[in-house]
Amino acid sequence: MKIVSGALVLCAGHCLLGAARLGAADTASRTPPTVINRAGRNVIQAVEQVAPGPTGRGAIAFRVSADSDRLTFTAQLPADGEGMCAQAGIKHFLADTRHVWVPHLAPEPGFVMGDHALRAPAIVLADGRIALALIPDIEDVEAARKAGLRVWLDYDHPQRTIRVATGNYTVGGFHVGYRAAPAAYAGQNVRLRVHVLTSTKKEDLANPYGLAARWHWQRWGRPRHAQGGSQRASFPRYSEYVERWAFGPGGWEETVWQSFTMNGGERVGAPAFIVDVAQHPSVPVEKRRWREQRSVWNQAWFSTQRCANGLLRRARQTGSRDLEARARQMTRVALLAPQTNGLFPSVYTAGGGGYRLYKDTPGWDQGRWTNSDRRPPSASAEACHLADAAFTARLLLEWHDLAGPGETEAVPYARRFADRLCALQLPSGAFPGWVEPDGSVPYPLAEGPETALGASLLLDLAGRFPREARYREAAVRALRYLENGPVAQGRWEDFETYFSCSNWGAVDRIGERIERNGVFKSNTLSPFWCAEAFLLAHRVLGDKRYLATGRRCLDELSLFQQVWDPSWIPAPTHGGWGVMNADGEWNDARQSLFAPLYLDYYRATGMPEYFERGVAALRASFAMLYCPENADVRRAYERQHPSFGPESYGFMMENIAHGGPGGDVIGPFTIFTWGNGAALAAAATVRDRYGDLYIDPARRTAFGVDGCEATVTADGSVTVRDRFGGRARLTAVYPDGKRRTVELADGRGAAPLSP
Repeated sequence: MKIVSGALVLCAGHCLLGAARLGAADTASRTPPTVINRAGRNVIQAVEQVAPGPTGRGAIAFRVSADSDRLTFTAQLPADGEGMCAQAGIKHFLADTRHVWVPHLAPEPGFVMGDHALRAPAIVLADGRIALALIPDIEDVEAARKAGLRVWLDYDHPQRTIRVATGNYTVGGFHVGYRAAPAAYAGQNVRLRVHVLTSTKKEDLANPYGLAARWHWQRWGRPRHAQGGSQRASFPRYSEYVERWAFGPGGWEETVWQSFTMNGGERVGAPAFIVDVAQHPSVPVEKRRWREQRSVWNQAWFSTQRCANGLLRRARQTGSRDLEARARQMTRVALLAPQTNGLFPSVYTAGGGGYRLYKDTPGWDQGRWTNSDRRPPSASAEACHLADAAFTARLLLEWHDLAGPGETEAVPYARRFADRLCALQLPSGAFPGWVEPDGSVPYPLAEGPETALGASLLLDLAGRFPREARYREAAVRALRYLENGPVAQGRWEDFETYFSCSNWGAVDRIGERIERNGVFKSNTLSPFWCAEAFLLAHRVLGDKRYLATGRRCLDELSLFQQVWDPSWIPAPTHGGWGVMNADGEWNDARQSLFAPLYLDYYRATGMPEYFERGVAALRASFAMLYCPENADVRRAYERQHPSFGPESYGFMMENIAHGGPGGDVIGPFTIFTWGNGAALAAAATVRDRYGDLYIDPARRTAFGVDGCEATVTADGSVTVRDRFGGRARLTAVYPDGKRRTVELADGRGAAPLSP
């Protein structure tokens, strides 16, 4: 018996084989390897047995052994033919699981969790006494790929059975689902190690996601982060490409930047919602087409105002009057959205779309206000999505802080919405999803984790106006709802979960777990919003309980962050994000939204992992940018779009491998507000708050942010190394906001630990 990771592993040779067993005699005397926690309670038992049904028919049983804190599954496949390859089962003994996390949905027999979904591979379970995480080894996943095989997992929650396999799967059934499939045999020796973590600590029982996420980062995330992660150029260099592509001569400005008048002649402007290769500068103007409606959005995904705030920061960092003027014009679009009893629309459109030619698209003089079409069928185009409005209102408060004394409209605008939001709060403490002009509330997502966006706005206002109790009181009720509802249940259902491209799941089943997997269909925006709300609650209300709740949300979100770089994706992926447990994207643009929050959580907790994850996310925010420095990505773009050249440096797809493995991994469009412009905004925001490197004297810690390394030496100084070279200086920021220029010579410099 060996004590490892808070568990005892009983190693009793190989376990009993099932009917389709590999090997011969003397197996009857073998007992299955069992993991037991320190209190003596069985946790899991590995079973060399092939699953019945479509996934296991004709498969070969893995042999399994236990060694320290892992199970090792091995098999040798036949020399030829094909079949369902090597499989085995793991039975867990947690009777009343309060927490369940799987990387992807396998909602019906035959569906599995393909290795394409293993961004931070784990199956996490916890009851009131034990937290358990089973983590497939990504090095074995990669080795299987090189042998022409794919690893997959499966979890049958009612049967408490996890399946592990090295075989094959196809993409299908829904966007994106994986189905077990036969693979070609070639005598492969296959191995799959599964690391086993258990804990009985109170904090791990409440937050088992952190148990797995910390292990991931230490084992795979931090070493890759120390090597630079997904960053191939400095953030200013990346941002220059974006600016030139969107706004400068020789790029795509004539399509990207839309200039028009509103409100009786006021000149405004903003990047178009979406631009496509059908609008490449080489395409004659008379043949160019709009992929979707020509429009400007201020929505929880596609936020023109978030980009305006970031562009203003970037303008001041570079001294660009042009960028500042554009940021101000973009903000005027938000402030001119008409309010009716506090509510306001999110989209201004001139119509068109469906690859309509420019000549057939209405002009901006026919523009009108509407709302995001990412909504339930029962909600009309006039229904206000409160999540979109709350997100925009809070960004307008940030704009007020950035713009200075001359800005007088943003705060009153946000407060009018907040006052209506308070009036709309439900008895549960939740805020409705959509509200029609007559005040009615469509059923889908009438309550849910989107409430966190409203809570954050009210907490922001409570901090600004401490004497106005209504903001604080409504925020506390919303937080209570979130704690006892979505957070306690792990129910991360929001508009993207059901009203985007991932179409599995009936709208009338919202709020119900997927019985076979024991989880909800879940999206990554919801835990992010909740983590943000609870961190803000900790700051404004001063209750440490909120910080612990926020960390629970952030740690579950971390299980969607990519800690490695799979060979089958032609882009660096470390630090980026997936979307949900029923979709296929890697490097989704949301990582630019998430990056600052992780840095803020470091400041609140002192946990270096959070800062490193935030920097990794920011680095990944530019990973899909088409430019010379991103060499692998550049080649992938040019294979898909041969017309691309220097005029397109700065073009960026919102993600990669959207439809799962295989097929076209590079798409044809850019959404400025959910791609390159969002990355630019995040980089500018982080530079303002944390500099090129961040030095924390009280914790004797320093972090490189923009392509550099920072190390605290024994004598109390900070040494700095520039990964990219050629820069003469970097800016260090300290927790009190003080800034110091760090001069570099041959890519090296030094800074004091204290400012």
